Amino acid sequence: MQTDEKNALQAASLWQHTPVLARQHLPLREAALLLFYHLRLLNWWLFGLMALGFLGVGGLCWLQLHAGNAPDFSRAGELSQFSLESGTGLFAGMLASALVVGDPLLEVTMATRTGIWGVAIWRSILSFLSFLCCAAIYLAWSLGNGISYAKQQSLFEVLLIWLAPVLVMGMLGLFGSLATRNAALGTMIAVLPLAGALFFHSYLLPIQATHPFFIPYTSWEADAPDWWANRLELLGIALALAVGNWWWLRREERLLGHLQ
Repeated sequence: MQTDEKNALQAASLWQHTPVLARQHLPLREAALLLFYHLRLLNWWLFGLMALGFLGVGGLCWLQLHAGNAPDFSRAGELSQFSLESGTGLFAGMLASALVVGDPLLEVTMATRTGIWGVAIWRSILSFLSFLCCAAIYLAWSLGNGISYAKQQSLFEVLLIWLAPVLVMGMLGLFGSLATRNAALGTMIAVLPLAGALFFHSYLLPIQATHPFFIPYTSWEADAPDWWANRLELLGIALALAVGNWWWLRREERLLGHLQ
C-alpha cells in the first residue's frame, strides 16, 4: 500500500515538472498507463468472475437446449433472461460501489488534472464497456440458439432488458458507497431492491402501483402492458441517482472528508 502511494506521488511529481512539449509527445503512453492503473484498482477479478458467470449460464442453457424437450427449453429461456437482467445488474452494483470508495490513492487522484469526477467517469466507461462486451456476446449466442427475450424481439426492447437494471443498480451502488463510505455496504444497498423484489414478488405483484419499480420484471411479465412503463421508470431512477452522484463527486473536499 505504501509502495503504491509512493509510486503514485512520484509519478504525479514527475508529471508536474515535465515540460509541456514532452507531455504532448506521450498521450498514448499516458492513456495506456491510466488504463492499466484503473483496471488494477477496479478489482479486476470481478471482471473475470462476470465472464465466468456468463460462461456458466451459457453452459447450463446449452445443456437444457439440447435436452430435446419443451420444459427444458423453457427453463433455458427463463435462466438466460434472469441472468441478462438481474445477474448483470448485480455485477454492476458491485463494481460501481468500488469506483471511488476503497481507492488507496484517493488524495493523489484528486490532485491530478482530471480530478475525482473525471476518474469516476473513466472507470465507469471501462466497467460499462466490459458489461456491454460480455452481454453482447452472450446475447448473440443465445439468440442464435433460439432463446426469446421479448414478444416482438426488437433490438431496443432487448437492450432495455439489460440496460435498465445495470444503470439502476450501478448508480445505486455508487450512491450507497459514497453515503456509507464503504464499498461492501454500497453493494448491499444496490442489491436490496433486487432481493426485495425476489423475496416478496408474490405479495407485491398483485399491487399495480409497485410494477414500475421491479428490476426483474421481464422475468415475470415479459409481455405485460406496463413493461415499457417499468423500464422507463427504472431509467428515470437511474438518472436521478446519477445526478446525485455527480453533485457529490463535484465537491471533492466534502467527499474526501467523508471518506477518511
